[in-house]
Amino acid sequence: MTHSLHREGPLDLLNREYVLFVYPARGFNYDGSGPKAKRLVEMLFQQGPANLLVTTLRRNMYSGISQEEILNSIKDGAKIFCVLEDREKIKDTLVKIKEMDEGISIVISGVIERVREVSAELGLNPHTINLSLGIHGKTDRLPPADIRQFTTMCGHGMVSPMLVRDVIRRVKTGKLNLWEASLIVAAPCTCGIFNPCRSAEMLKDLLPLYTVNRL
Repeated sequence: MTHSLHREGPLDLLNREYVLFVYPARGFNYDGSGPKAKRLVEMLFQQGPANLLVTTLRRNMYSGISQEEILNSIKDGAKIFCVLEDREKIKDTLVKIKEMDEGISIVISGVIERVREVSAELGLNPHTINLSLGIHGKTDRLPPADIRQFTTMCGHGMVSPMLVRDVIRRVKTGKLNLWEASLIVAAPCTCGIFNPCRSAEMLKDLLPLYTVNRL
């Protein structure tokens, strides 16, 4: 969906990242979609997502809940948001979704060239394509690009720039490691597509550029 289109960051990391949505539609496949969504989530967990959220619970994998709680929350109309690392993983996941044939709409977000390549290799013809046109307006009021690469991973804007700066400071002072810091930043994401794996890599590259006084 459109809230996943504005992710910023290093292109080499964006090229490896794919956001996947599962969307039942009222009047078409909403009623009776719960068991289908549950089977899809079980498969996605086997694929090893970087993050995942089901809208019937609205808490992502790093908010202190178990896979069982997520699965048990699923009912008709549940939407699935997740992010997968690695091109081969998204290809294998789409093959499995095609084989399962649950009849629910699937949306993939990523660098458009990579998404087109994967679609072509699997013989998939996208129904609709949405593109980000960038940021317009008073861009001087935005946090700097090195902070936005973290905050834009949450499509609903729930990751605060101040939180990102705080975990950078805590990593710089030895209070957190890169993964611990990334999980803290991932926790508030209400769309389940903040990628802590990418966050850890970006933090590692960013740390030498920051001093504690700068934060």
